[in-house]
Amino acid sequence: MSTQDAKAQDLPSRAGHAVFSAVWWGLLGAALLVAGITARLGWWQLERAHAKEAVHDMIQSRQQEPVLRNADWGAEPAPEAWLQRRVEVQGVWLPRFTVYLDNRSMKGQPGFYVLTPLELPHGPVLWVQRGWVARDRVRSDWLPPIATPQGPVTIEARVVPPPSKLMELGSSGPSAEGFSTLRHNVDLEAFRSQTGLPLVATLQQTDAASDGLLRDWPQALSGSDKNRGYAFQWFALSLLSLLLFAWFQIWKKLSHD
Repeated sequence: MSTQDAKAQDLPSRAGHAVFSAVWWGLLGAALLVAGITARLGWWQLERAHAKEAVHDMIQSRQQEPVLRNADWGAEPAPEAWLQRRVEVQGVWLPRFTVYLDNRSMKGQPGFYVLTPLELPHGPVLWVQRGWVARDRVRSDWLPPIATPQGPVTIEARVVPPPSKLMELGSSGPSAEGFSTLRHNVDLEAFRSQTGLPLVATLQQTDAASDGLLRDWPQALSGSDKNRGYAFQWFALSLLSLLLFAWFQIWKKLSHD
């Protein structure tokens, strides 16, 4: 047998020893683990995209439903199925219960959300997020005066959940003097209990800017494109980990042995 033939017969055994060593199996396990984790993260981002699209479709669908008017409101809290529906009601503002929610931004500028209850003629009260006003750059705790019309007013709005809560160190409930106008957070049930008002829903006013308030509320975009982009990146990392292992631990070793 020639030397060349002996080397050819010895190649499989040497390749097998080089490729299928304990280190090789360890690297294979690591590659599969990384590929599995990144692939799962990719599917998770796709699931989030689908969930956001479902919520967006729900919002769009409810905004096409008939407008809710005075006669639709009763003493019972608004059903969850009314969320995001359009509203056009007439009532009277209750300015003594106006609340400024601190640390709320609009277009990157710090300020306050202003909420005032609106009493309907037949009794129910709607808690209206009227708009946003900028914070004073020098006196951060100074509350800009808001013009609140007296007498009956007609507003356009949509039904929304209560304002989101921010992290805070202390309580933002009633002050020692009684009703607190400036707050970091406010809870619908606690506000109803404190004021005794028969609040049945939270609205977000959508009229054109007025009363010194801005109403450039965020648009109802699904945001699913961002999650799909993240999913693509995770899937690409998953595939890359497998390709790198195949190149360096299989192809390169076999080609050099």
